Amino acid sequence: MRLLLAAVAGYCIGSISWAVIVGRIAAGIDVREHGSGTAGGANIGRLLGFGYGALVTCCDAVKGVAAALVGQVIGGASGQMASGAAAVLGHMLPLWFGFAGGKAIATFFGSCLLTAPAAVLPAGALWLGLRLALHSVPRASAIAAACLPLMGRVCGLSRPRILYLGVMGAVICLRHVPDALAPGSGRRARGRGLVALALGIGLCLAMPLGTPAVAGAIADAAGDETADATAHAMSDADEPVLVRVGIVGLPAQVTLGSSSGDTLLRIGGGPEMPFAVFEPDAVSGIACISPDGMRVCFEGSVGVEVVAVGSGSGRDSDASLIWLGSPADVFRGRFELVRGESGEMYTVNILSLEDYVAGVVPYEIGARAPQEALRAQAVVCRTEALELSARHGEEPFAICSSTHCQVYRGAAAELARPDARRAVDSTRGEVLFYDGRPAPCAKYHACCGGVTESAEAVWRFDVPYMRGVHCSASAAQEDLPVDGEVGDDAIRDEASLRAVIAAPSERDFCYGSDGYRWRADYTAGQLATILEPIIGRLEPSRSWIISIAVIERTPRGSALRVRVTTTEGEYDVAGEYAIRAALGGTVAIKSGVFVVDSEGDPPAAFVFSGAGYGHGVGMCQYGARAMARAGYSYRAILEHYYPGTTVGSPFRSAGD
Repeated sequence: MRLLLAAVAGYCIGSISWAVIVGRIAAGIDVREHGSGTAGGANIGRLLGFGYGALVTCCDAVKGVAAALVGQVIGGASGQMASGAAAVLGHMLPLWFGFAGGKAIATFFGSCLLTAPAAVLPAGALWLGLRLALHSVPRASAIAAACLPLMGRVCGLSRPRILYLGVMGAVICLRHVPDALAPGSGRRARGRGLVALALGIGLCLAMPLGTPAVAGAIADAAGDETADATAHAMSDADEPVLVRVGIVGLPAQVTLGSSSGDTLLRIGGGPEMPFAVFEPDAVSGIACISPDGMRVCFEGSVGVEVVAVGSGSGRDSDASLIWLGSPADVFRGRFELVRGESGEMYTVNILSLEDYVAGVVPYEIGARAPQEALRAQAVVCRTEALELSARHGEEPFAICSSTHCQVYRGAAAELARPDARRAVDSTRGEVLFYDGRPAPCAKYHACCGGVTESAEAVWRFDVPYMRGVHCSASAAQEDLPVDGEVGDDAIRDEASLRAVIAAPSERDFCYGSDGYRWRADYTAGQLATILEPIIGRLEPSRSWIISIAVIERTPRGSALRVRVTTTEGEYDVAGEYAIRAALGGTVAIKSGVFVVDSEGDPPAAFVFSGAGYGHGVGMCQYGARAMARAGYSYRAILEHYYPGTTVGSPFRSAGD
C-alpha cells in the first residue's frame, strides 16, 4: 500500500509539465505544437533560448528529486524508487496535459540523485562526451540511458538498483530512439547501430536480474524488507532471506560507526564518515551528527551502510562491520533509523537470515556449547525466525533483539567463537518440518528439570510436535511422551510434584544444570512488597499474607493459576509467565513448576522450591548440550525434543 501511495505521489509530481507552463507564460505558445513537439528543456531552448531551456531542465530535475524524497518518506528506499519511476512516467504521459509530455531525461536524472547517486556523475560525463562526439542530444541521451545499468555495475551498486537503472534506462532509451534514428545528415545508419548496441547492452545487463529472486533482491537493497521469511521461502537459494531486527533497550541518542579503517559509513545514500550520532530531531525526522559536529536532518528514515574507502559499494564481511554504541558491539548487514509515530527513534538492523541466526545462537545456548547442540540451536532459531516475522505488527521491524523474540546481540560472539558460525553454516537454510511441511514454530528454554512441557497445556494451543517428553537417555531411546509414561494427573498432583522436585535423577540430560532444581526464599514483608501490584499495600501491623496456593497446574506440574490469600481478601494470578513475573520475576522464580511452603503462623517467611528454568516447551538447551556430549547428532536431538519432526530446507527455487 505504501509503495502504491508513493507511486501515485511520484506520478502527480512528475506530470507537472514545466515546459508547457513556461512556454505559455513566456511566449503564449504550446511548446508541444512547435519544434520537436516534446515538452522538455531541449525543445524550449530551441524555441525560446538557452536561458528558458536551462530553467525548464532544472525544474524537471527538481521534480525528480522531489518525487524521490516524497517516496522515501512514504515507503523508505523502495518507495523512493517507485516514486522516481512514476515521476518519469508522469513526465512522459502527464494526465493534466493530455498525456503529451517529454522524454524525462532531466526528471530521471533528478530522481537518481537520491536513488543511485554513485552513478550520476559517470552517467553525466558519458552523456556529455557523447553529446560532443555525436552532436545529437537524442543519440547521447539514448545511449547514456541504455548504459545506465553498466554504470551501476561499475559503481558497485546493488542488484536491485542496477535493475532499476536498467529498466528505466531502457524506457528512456526507447523514448529517444525515434529522434535518434531520424532521417538526415547521412549518419542514420551509424546512429541506429550505436543506439541498438547501447540498448542491447542495457537490456542484457538488466535481464539477468529479472530472475525469480528479483522480488527478494529489490527488498534487499531498498530497505523495505518485510522480513516475513515465509514469503521468501520459495526464493532462489542464492538470494539471502532478509530480516529486520529491532534493537531494543537503546538510549535516545545512538552512535553507529565503521569497525574498520578501510571502510566508512554511508549515511542516507550520501555523505560518508567513520561514525555518526543519531537522534530524533525537533519535528518528525532524524538528525545525524557527524564527527566534526555538523548536523544534518533526514525526514522519515535514514539508511546506514558500510562502504569500502574509495569504492562505491559495501562488503558485508568480517572486515566491514558496523558497531553500535561501542566498537566492541559489532553487527553485520546495515542499519535503518526510523522515526515512529510517537516520536521515538527505532534502530533496525537489516541482515540476512543466516547472519541473524549466527547472532542469536551463541547468546541463546552459549557459544561454548558442543557443536551438535549449536547446530540444533541454529535450526531451531531459524525455524523460530520464520514464525516471529509478524509478531511486531505496525512497528518498522519484524523481530526484536530481546527475549520477547530471541536474544540477538550482533556478531561479536560468533566472531570470537567460530564454532557458532560453523554450526550455522553447516545447517544453512535448514528448519524443522512436520508432516512434510515447514513447522510454524519451535519454542525452546534453558532447562526443563527432567520433563518438557506441552504447548497445549501451558499456552492453550495445540502443536503436535511440541508435547512433553522425558529429558533422559531412556526416553531418547524409546521416545516416551509424558502423557504415555507418567499419566495425566501424576505430576499435576501436589504431593507427586513435591516428590519429583525432592528426588532429582542423574539420568536426566539436564541434571545439575542451572535451574534444574532451585529455591527462592522471601520474608513475609519482602513478598508483600513484591505482590503489592496484585494485592495492594498491606499494613504490616494489621494485615498480612496468609497463603500462596497453586490451584491449577499442567500435567507437568507448571502453575497456571495461583491464589494469594491475605487478611484483606483473595487474589488470583493466571498464566505461567504472569505468575513468575508477579512472584518476583523470571530469574527468581525460574519456572512455573514449583511448590510453596510457609513458616510460622501468621507466616513470617515463604519458600518456593522448583524444577526447571523457563516455560519448558520444546527443546531443553541444557539437555541438548548433554545429548551432544553423549554423542547424539543435532538431528537426533531435534527429533527427541520435537517428536515427529524432520529437518529440511524450504529455501529452494519453485522448480525444486
